[in-house]
Amino acid sequence: MTSPDKWVPPGAYTGGSIRNLPMVTWDSARTQILSRVTASFAGVEAIGSNLNSVAKLALNAATDAQSGASQAQASAETLENTTAQNAVDLAELVAVQSAQATGGTAFSDAFGRTALGLDYTTFKTGPVADLVVIDGQVQLNRIGDKNTGDVVALSKTVTGTDDQRVSVVVGRIQEAYKAAARIVVRSATNLSTFVYAHVYRDRVELGWGTRSGNTTVYNEWASKSATVTTGATVTVEAVGRTYKVLVNGVLVVGHTDGDTAAPPKSPIGANNRSFGFGCQYYWTGLFGYFSFAINSLAAADLSSPPVVGTGWSLYRLNPVAVAQPAGEVRVAASTFDNIGAAKGVAVPDLGRGEVQIEKAGWYAITTAYALSSSNTGARVGLWTAPAPGGTWSLSRVGARTASDSAPLGVVSSSVGSSFTAFLQQGSVVAPGYYLSANNGFVGTATYFDGALLSY
Repeated sequence: MTSPDKWVPPGAYTGGSIRNLPMVTWDSARTQILSRVTASFAGVEAIGSNLNSVAKLALNAATDAQSGASQAQASAETLENTTAQNAVDLAELVAVQSAQATGGTAFSDAFGRTALGLDYTTFKTGPVADLVVIDGQVQLNRIGDKNTGDVVALSKTVTGTDDQRVSVVVGRIQEAYKAAARIVVRSATNLSTFVYAHVYRDRVELGWGTRSGNTTVYNEWASKSATVTTGATVTVEAVGRTYKVLVNGVLVVGHTDGDTAAPPKSPIGANNRSFGFGCQYYWTGLFGYFSFAINSLAAADLSSPPVVGTGWSLYRLNPVAVAQPAGEVRVAASTFDNIGAAKGVAVPDLGRGEVQIEKAGWYAITTAYALSSSNTGARVGLWTAPAPGGTWSLSRVGARTASDSAPLGVVSSSVGSSFTAFLQQGSVVAPGYYLSANNGFVGTATYFDGALLSY
């Protein structure tokens, strides 16, 4: 616009064509927009790169931490295993030293195999799985346990005296707050009576037990709080009627069985010198718990046996005849009913005269049977097996008594023979016979004796 005098103010619009304005097109707008978007994405890319770097650093740190944790766990497991192995070695050494001091039994087993084996007799209570050996430790199989129960394993080796020291080194800890590992001492070979220690992670119990049928019953005498970890050595000492439980050599709990007011609960004697261990599974109805695994078992006499040397004497006292079928066989069950002097051997089956050899060597063996009726053509046999439960074979035969062709009236009412045989460590020897007709063996002239000749 102009003023009335047609003066035009500076900067006033003077007209003209719109074509003189800068051209605005879609292409230019698109270029500007894309430029800004590209710049924005460039920023995002930079941020993403930074985020990736941070993520990588975090991942690397996590990996390092995991590696460190794995190394720490491996170191802890190595230390734990080393501690346990040292304890195993120490327990074995203590057993050997005790035996050297007393002249008695020295036993140790570190379970360096894939199965428990035939040197143990097992007793199961409840619907639980069997004992298995995993990485040199014995435990219940964690598969197949349906309810609370336990398995006890008794060694077929026995101590030479009533005074015993039995130790276990506990292995994997598992869930041992509610389930107990067992140590068994002063046991009958069939577990009918025994004394036990129950070992938990936080306490130890001492008591006496019985077994009837398929059920083992535990009766507590005393308990005490104690910290038990993998590699700990737990020991039960039985001297006279006093029992003590020690953890790593420190007395935890003790008890004396019987006094003037209460008769003893657990018998003592030659028939109660077995020992062993056990593992438990405990079911709450919702959760299952397993006891410690057992890393090793060791045992030794705490007093000197009345017998020196190595050998045995099994015999029959009962005058009632034990039926023996005709043929070439081992003696029938329940033939022998007493153990006399015995040292350095185990007796897995007294009735059939089975003796397990603990020291290899040459043995002098004598066997005799008193017959319930006269017989002709009878003889003694000596049978051997590589281990308890192994395959038996006839190793030696003695001279026959008068044959069927002997003069009338020449018959025998007893038969006997002596042998010299080399027996391997762990092998089993037992007496046998040949009878042409059914007969019976009676006491007291029926016996099976042996002695180690070589040293």
